[in-house]
Amino acid sequence: MRALRSALVVVAVLALMAGGATVALARSTPDLVAGGPVSVTGTEASAVFQVADRTVRQVRYADGGTLRYTFRLDNDSRLPVTVLGLDEEQADPRLFGLAGLTRRSIGAGESGEVTLSLTMGGCETLSSRAGSFVTTIAVRTRQAGLFDDVVEVALPEEIHTGSPREAFCPNSTATSRPPG
Repeated sequence: MRALRSALVVVAVLALMAGGATVALARSTPDLVAGGPVSVTGTEASAVFQVADRTVRQVRYADGGTLRYTFRLDNDSRLPVTVLGLDEEQADPRLFGLAGLTRRSIGAGESGEVTLSLTMGGCETLSSRAGSFVTTIAVRTRQAGLFDDVVEVALPEEIHTGSPREAFCPNSTATSRPPG
């Protein structure tokens, strides 16, 4: 009887440890990495260039337009991840509004294509030589159907736009833009 009780205690302890390890694994923050190939729509012009170790994607500003930036997202985690969208708490860059990120599930060790939507606006509040960058995004995720998290993902390129001259910024006035 005593041997049976000891064996049951050992089995119960092992089951608890295995369950705890499973929960710990599921509760770990997903490891998401952005990469190429990259495509861009919603602008008349786009160019990529290197500045030291940075890759910059320059896009032409289109007031009121929506830029769609499509890239690959690698799930380097041990569990599948569902991308739920962008975290609403992150601040918008000056000339871009972070409008959305496609929702999709990505298996463990797999990749999936996602599209970041950015609205362009606010040029009348900046001088014509000012600009704005988007380098990272805060992505809402869910693992194992239960555990929600926010993961900061560095984009494969730094997205940059410059504030256009007055002729291409329809709401600007003589006093709305600072000098510069």
